[in-house]
Amino acid sequence: MVELEGFTTAQVERLTRIGAQTLHFWDRSGFLSPSVVQAHGTGSRRIYSFRDLVALRVAAQLRDAGISLQSLRKVVTVLHAMHGLDQPLEERFLVTNGHDVFEKQGDELMSVLRQPGQGAWAFIVDIHAVVTELQREIQQWQSA
Repeated sequence: MVELEGFTTAQVERLTRIGAQTLHFWDRSGFLSPSVVQAHGTGSRRIYSFRDLVALRVAAQLRDAGISLQSLRKVVTVLHAMHGLDQPLEERFLVTNGHDVFEKQGDELMSVLRQPGQGAWAFIVDIHAVVTELQREIQQWQSA
């Protein structure tokens, strides 16, 4: 028996908190389909990759923030057109205010939903960078 690398629908439900019906709808509609094994008829298994899980969780978080499925489809289309990405939801740094979705490009935010390509004013604090810098400075301070 060949072991498949990836995650079943039941595992994806637990890890992403997205219901099976939503996963199946997103697959059938072509929004987010499993990349390891796609369903072929009733009762067939879908197998998702880790990258699929990331894209699904990002989509779920954007939905929870108020972004409609129709808008998410547009975000994926715009990001694919701008960057030629296969999985833009798991390859880009995205920010939302519940009405628009922005892509972080360097120090700028660019709209990818309401006015694609238009910049938006924002101040982004990279918490990871702050923590890393503080840890480094404390370590230097303690060793001095």
